[in-house]
Amino acid sequence: MMKYTDFFDLADNGGNKPIAAMLMTYGFDAGLFEHHILPAFLGIIDDPNENELRFRNQIALRLKEVPILVISDANQFNGGRTFLYDHIVVDTETFHPKCYLLLYKEFLRVIISSANITKSGLCYNAELVWHYDIYLDKESTLSNDINEILSFLQTKYNIHDVQAINEIIKYLKQVNSIEGFPKVISTCAKEYVFTRIIEEIRKCSGICKSITIMSPFFENDREKAMEGSLLVSFFNELIEIYHDIKIKICFPASFNDLENKYMVNAPVGIFQELDNKFKNINFFVVPKEWEREDEEAVPRTLHGKLIMAEFDNRYNLYLTGSVNFTNNAMRSKISKLNNIEIGVLNYTKSKLFIPDCSKVSVSKLKVIEKDIDENKKPYFVESAVFDGVDLTIKFKEEQMILPCEIKYSDHVIFKAIKKQDELIINNFSLEKSQDIEIACNEYSFFVPILIPNKDEIITEDLKLKFEFDMKDIIDYLAGRYRSLIELERIKKLISQMKSDSNLSINIYFRQNLQRFYKALASLKNGLEQPYYSECSFINYINNPIGIKNLLSMIIRDYKNNASSEGETFLFLVEILHIVKHLEFEEDWLKSEYKQKVLIDLTVEAEKIVKSIVKDSKGQLKKQYQLMIKSYGLEG
Repeated sequence: MMKYTDFFDLADNGGNKPIAAMLMTYGFDAGLFEHHILPAFLGIIDDPNENELRFRNQIALRLKEVPILVISDANQFNGGRTFLYDHIVVDTETFHPKCYLLLYKEFLRVIISSANITKSGLCYNAELVWHYDIYLDKESTLSNDINEILSFLQTKYNIHDVQAINEIIKYLKQVNSIEGFPKVISTCAKEYVFTRIIEEIRKCSGICKSITIMSPFFENDREKAMEGSLLVSFFNELIEIYHDIKIKICFPASFNDLENKYMVNAPVGIFQELDNKFKNINFFVVPKEWEREDEEAVPRTLHGKLIMAEFDNRYNLYLTGSVNFTNNAMRSKISKLNNIEIGVLNYTKSKLFIPDCSKVSVSKLKVIEKDIDENKKPYFVESAVFDGVDLTIKFKEEQMILPCEIKYSDHVIFKAIKKQDELIINNFSLEKSQDIEIACNEYSFFVPILIPNKDEIITEDLKLKFEFDMKDIIDYLAGRYRSLIELERIKKLISQMKSDSNLSINIYFRQNLQRFYKALASLKNGLEQPYYSECSFINYINNPIGIKNLLSMIIRDYKNNASSEGETFLFLVEILHIVKHLEFEEDWLKSEYKQKVLIDLTVEAEKIVKSIVKDSKGQLKKQYQLMIKSYGLEG
């Protein structure tokens, strides 16, 4: 059934341990991916708008353990990557699938969709999203199909050494594969999608009563003679088998009141030919106003693709995914590879209800063809690889457009005035950006930086170029700083002013006690979130801006007489209270292990608290004891 599905909910790990992910998309919005999909899959609960520094640090730590691969079309990538995950761009053919494989410890989630990883695809368009979870202890009809596609892509794009795809293939090989539905089909095969769908309709039991085609894009009138067109060929095949089959073609349109016609980007000439040739064919326009389950009208541009055959036995055979009803998609295969496409084919009694459509005559349609630049602009970089020291850029020498500039972080790092096959930028400094830009006179394109030895690279989200003091940690946890760069800039400013960066902690907290409590709430939130391994949990605790360093600085200031007993008692008791009453989220680390690590970490803090209480007298001692009792810290 068609219903409103939130893609971001499907990407959320829901407490499951992520192992690896591979995302195949035509368009790729790196910002959307990094701020929404990536943290959802990795289980990051921090908000980058509230505390960017902490959010980025958490993502960077998780990516050390969980490999991520994105493959997208080179001509649809506009840069913007800021994290260390693998990104391959394809320029040899149109890379058009929307297939997302999310591997968790317990299962592999397969999402096949018409939606790209873009704001329009995941937030605004009307898309079709199909998803299915593959478990090791259950038989699957999908595992072999997906494995064959991934193996083809490995060879085609030379990505045998990419960890994410290897992890997923390793998982799929353990699954007991069986024949049946659903099936994953693609253009990475020996047969056209066109041929495959006709064959599958033929093999289905029962008589096919009707065919529905819903597509935002069709072949244009100029591609072939009418009889050789994709639509006419498709229906000739079907009517040869089922003489009385009904045909329904759905496409997006907007109504123009002045002309009293529907404005479409569709092959109206071919539609007219079909109308003349076949007796049981009807045309339907899909308006931009779709109704959701809650009956609220939402403006959405149709981008979903669907071919659905309905049989007299109440079964339906449908194909959905990335395949538009175009020649490049439907008539593409290994030996004639124009587009890389992936779709899911299912035979089921469940019916997909398409949105309300308006039946129209062809005479009510007016074509508005979009201006399309059919000449692809040369994408003349093979790769940009950073080995930790040097950046090596390999060019497709014969295709180079000169002159051109290589830009990084908005700065020109090289100007090319002659053709060359390779350029080495020595002592390259990797900053926040993970892409380079190639700027020619009339256009530019972005190239992802590939980093084979990611484990050895310490990005700015993990390294600190200066020493923190206690005030910095509190401000960080309280969300004052948006980024490391901002914090570093302020530290330098203080240094230039020759101010004492170790201002009296006592004065600071008397004036900013509310920030301290806000920081503690953030600390509690971070400790309670799920972690994937003991290493991940220890890394969070040992972070220079984490609890271990905060405790050591409080204790250091106390021992150096930089803070009073009363304020030290307050700081430590509040932290001990948090540690003792943590409610850990369910994950793959035992709560007992986490609690033991934290108890070992707070041993000295507890001794200092007891010492302060023991040495105190009178009313102050009673206040200390009352606070300890109310916080449950006795014993």
